[in-house]
Amino acid sequence: MTSNAVTIARASYDRCCAAPRFFDVFYAHFFAACPAAPPMFSKTDFKRQHRLLQHAIGLLLSYNQHTTTEPNLLTRVAERHGRGDLGVDPSFYPGFLESLIKTAGEFDPEFSPEVDQAWREATAQGLAYMRSKY
Repeated sequence: MTSNAVTIARASYDRCCAAPRFFDVFYAHFFAACPAAPPMFSKTDFKRQHRLLQHAIGLLLSYNQHTTTEPNLLTRVAERHGRGDLGVDPSFYPGFLESLIKTAGEFDPEFSPEVDQAWREATAQGLAYMRSKY
């Protein structure tokens, strides 16, 4: 994983966050990709959830550039999503990533195969960490 991938993915994410509907569309894609997910969000305040997701994706993109010793940038997020709290099954993460990249492709005017690959590289270690903490 190169720091260039993080730079490219973060710039793409910044462009996506400038679009007001980015997170709404992401959740539509995610719920389509992971049909077991919508019931987990039945009592969710999506305005608040969008802010939480925005922050969590930022942490995910920063994970590779910080120490991975415990606790780390994603420890709290991983604990919240783990078996002892929300119980987000690790099988949801591939759908999460594909939905994120699909949505970025729709909202980032500079999206390209290079940007797609940068997203995958920049999030790989963080998503592996999240899965490992289930």
